[in-house]
Amino acid sequence: MRGNVSVVLTLIFLLSAWPLLAASQDKATPQVVSLPKGEASRFPSPNGKWALIFQCPNDCSERKLWVEETSSHARKLVKEYGRSLDISWAPDSHLFFVNDNSGSTDARCYVYEAASLEETDVAKVVLARYPDAGQFLSSGHSYLRAKRWLNSHELLVVLTGHNEGSPPNAFTLRYRIDLRGKVRKLSQHAEERPK
Repeated sequence: MRGNVSVVLTLIFLLSAWPLLAASQDKATPQVVSLPKGEASRFPSPNGKWALIFQCPNDCSERKLWVEETSSHARKLVKEYGRSLDISWAPDSHLFFVNDNSGSTDARCYVYEAASLEETDVAKVVLARYPDAGQFLSSGHSYLRAKRWLNSHELLVVLTGHNEGSPPNAFTLRYRIDLRGKVRKLSQHAEERPK
């Protein structure tokens, strides 16, 4: 009987705490947004201090990403883009990443500091620790994208792609990247395609 009461009390506690746990999880891992989503889109940072503004007028013939300080409405151009992109704020709102899907054969990830727009090329961070990643980054089809923030300074990054003819034909590498200088390869998979 005593065991059943403790199980019921535990369930009641978990059910009552669920909204708080879900809310804290949402703040810990901001969503990744794929763009464009119309002519203009606004994405506030988790703390509300900043907003990313994507403009895609004239049937998306122009694609610009801006960062705006919310209190002053002062804007700075992050970059102009030729194709689609994915963006996400770090949980502490100091950084954001951009996956630039610049072509059908290429995608690269960049991290920006919101206040200064200082850019970190994630490919260079990976190459500094794992120079052999160059063979994958320079393959015929190479897509280096951040998948999500793990915390306010670490990203889960995946490098996928394939070559036309020369081995390895298809590959997937996963990295945990700490923007303070540490990179760890989590997995590497390569496969030969049947001819």
